[in-house]
Amino acid sequence: MVVEITWQCELNEGIHARPAGHIARLCNTFEAEMVWHNTRTQLEASAKSALSLVATDTLRDDICLITVSGSDAPAAAAALKGLLYRLPEFNLEQESEHALVAGSLPRCLLELRPLYLCGIRISVGIAVAKPCFMAGVTFTELLGRSPTDAFSPQSEKRRLAEGLENLRRTKMAALAQAEGIEYDLIEAHLSFITDSAFEASMIGYLDEHRNAWSAIVRSAMDFSAILERSSSHYIQERTLDLLDIATQLLTGIYGEQSLAQNFLMPDEPVIVFASALTPSQFLAINKTHLAGLVLSSTGATSHTAILARSLGIPALADIDFSALTLPPNQDIVLDSDQGILITVLDEKIQRYYRHEIDVQQQMRQKIQEFAQLPSVTADGHHIGIAANIASVEEAQVAFANGAEAIGLFRSEMAFMARETPPDYPELEALYHSVVTLAAGRPVVFRTFDIGGDKPVSWLASGREDNPALGYRAVRSYPQHRQLFAMQLKAILSASAIGDARILLPMIARPEEVIWCREVLEAVKQEMRDAGHPFNPAVELGIMLEVPSVLFAIADMAEHVDFFSLGSNDLAQYFFAADRGNPRVSAVYDNYAPAFLRAMQQAVTDVHRAGKRIALCGELAADNALLPLLVGIGFDELSMSGSAIPAVKHALKSLNFTRCQGLARQINLTHYSAQAAALLQSAAATKSHTGKPLLTPETILWELDAADKNEVIKKMVDNLWLHQRTDCRDKLCQDIWAREIPFPTVVGSGFAIPHARTDAIHDSTISVATLRQPVSWGGVPVDKVFMLTISQAAAENEHMKYFSTLARMLMNDEFVVKAQRVATPEALCDLIISALSC
Repeated sequence: MVVEITWQCELNEGIHARPAGHIARLCNTFEAEMVWHNTRTQLEASAKSALSLVATDTLRDDICLITVSGSDAPAAAAALKGLLYRLPEFNLEQESEHALVAGSLPRCLLELRPLYLCGIRISVGIAVAKPCFMAGVTFTELLGRSPTDAFSPQSEKRRLAEGLENLRRTKMAALAQAEGIEYDLIEAHLSFITDSAFEASMIGYLDEHRNAWSAIVRSAMDFSAILERSSSHYIQERTLDLLDIATQLLTGIYGEQSLAQNFLMPDEPVIVFASALTPSQFLAINKTHLAGLVLSSTGATSHTAILARSLGIPALADIDFSALTLPPNQDIVLDSDQGILITVLDEKIQRYYRHEIDVQQQMRQKIQEFAQLPSVTADGHHIGIAANIASVEEAQVAFANGAEAIGLFRSEMAFMARETPPDYPELEALYHSVVTLAAGRPVVFRTFDIGGDKPVSWLASGREDNPALGYRAVRSYPQHRQLFAMQLKAILSASAIGDARILLPMIARPEEVIWCREVLEAVKQEMRDAGHPFNPAVELGIMLEVPSVLFAIADMAEHVDFFSLGSNDLAQYFFAADRGNPRVSAVYDNYAPAFLRAMQQAVTDVHRAGKRIALCGELAADNALLPLLVGIGFDELSMSGSAIPAVKHALKSLNFTRCQGLARQINLTHYSAQAAALLQSAAATKSHTGKPLLTPETILWELDAADKNEVIKKMVDNLWLHQRTDCRDKLCQDIWAREIPFPTVVGSGFAIPHARTDAIHDSTISVATLRQPVSWGGVPVDKVFMLTISQAAAENEHMKYFSTLARMLMNDEFVVKAQRVATPEALCDLIISALSC
């Protein structure tokens, strides 16, 4: 029997090592032959060989024809279809924004005139440590080390077979102990080690009377050459994995001494420089003292780079250090936030980075402190902050990060990646676990959204030309009523021990809600008859993701208790554009006024009907859009659990009334650029929070600073820590803009740097008493009064405060008193008293 599958690749990086490994492992569990044909490249391969699959150069949007032939072809094809849909879930690397080339440097760093090299940022962070160069090895060098001893082909075949089996067992043992990214990496390497095409290639070289060493290296080189011809840089970088596997095989067969690899075990913090660092070499490094990583030929999407990112190790790539001479016992700076490597340090640059590392750590701690605080704006308006999850483990992380609810439990994950549907006891146990963990907080269970573009092997729905718009979610429930009813029963059972709620996906018509209500009531009656406890008032909501619901909210509201606007799918259907397709990425536009008005209208209509509405999706965690989402009036924002502390922190600086005004302004715009410009204006997005002009927290007492530049940076950073600015560099630039023509020294050891700027939320007087005087325009200064006035303030407010401060600092009586005060509180009281006069 022959079954044909047509599949369009949805993976951003195409079929590389890990997805190929998943496909090959599945296909090898069936007897059927599976031929993979890429219609773009016209390359064919066995789907049972991971390396051959990668060699087809299957990239995003490529259409592939898979022919499955054999007695078990129907079952094999069904299983493969399910896996192909789920492949995006297995992505090891979800984020691409890390790959960023260095741009302009912060103003206060530029003032120090550092000598630096630019690279590609692959893992954020800052490292200050000594350099350490780590030698790598190339295929050419490996080939040149091939032993010259006499051998027999049969003995070499036995040696190779034993080496492959030993390495496989080692990897399997490591897999049992690994987790997260390291688990995925080992699994990907296992797919290469057990690959039939790779083994056949090595045996072919042995048949040509080459030894095992040469066969391993030449086969790895052959497949690497194929990968290097790919038009995907991501796939090109998988060649490093083949080099890794080849060196592991060689050391396993010929012994560690055969390659004389120098595994790095530093006893002090170091920044490692490596040209071609394999994942295994990276994992072998003592991470206790690995401060940072600088890579040359290893790219930003290599497995080595991904491992560094997962461990939070600052790393840069694409830096040519072949001709770089660095003193081995002197520190350098790897500033991955800015994408630079500073190779020569003086005392001022060292001071700059010691402070920058410290202030970033303080900010991380402050943000985490917001996790368990109420999610309210500065003027007391509450917005629920919830989490999107798919497992008990994710729920634990979400609540630890301060989630007030589970806004979306993706229940379909328990229905996928399996040969049969879950049974009732399994669902009941899962839902009870999550609700118990919530401890009274709401848990919204979205009923299964499978079928259509989310196929499962045991739920045959047939082939569809446009599955995203096809037979999926609630549309499939009538045919699978028993399964839907079983899930409702499990959720109702959980409602007896906590606040469990039901959410229906892909609703397009009121009739669908009415039918689901009828099934829900029937399940309730069955549970009553059986004496099973549940909450009879359990809430039922719908996802607002199909545009038709925008025009039927009043009708829907008669049958539901709440709405959840799914921003990802709604935008996709709203613009008729796949959000993951780079060819139409410009069409899928979250800043488009039409889309923003649609969200505003949805909130207005839901509230008019007396119901609640949440926003669920990537937009909910977008701090740039947060003021607008607050102004639009969403009752809840549901996001990834890891994003919650930062959103709560940002929420605290907003004023609800001003956010509403911003929403009205944006509602009148015509183009995305206009809406984005309004959002980027600090005066519009960050409102006055009622913070006093001067408080003890804005006074830095006995500040240790080496020069004027350091004083300005530390005073601005203090404003950042106390949520008076989100734009440190912009504020520094505005302060420096007034200092360059005329230094703001006023005599008697005082300076008054100042600016009227949209980079400050609340007009502020900052004060720094210096531990030692610094030169300010050639004049020694030991007290600095920095005046930062909000752009939203009255036109003359800036000069009014400036002239008042200047007169105050020229008053001999005030100066004498200021020199004598012994505490920040006393100085604060003295200044407030003088200003009031």
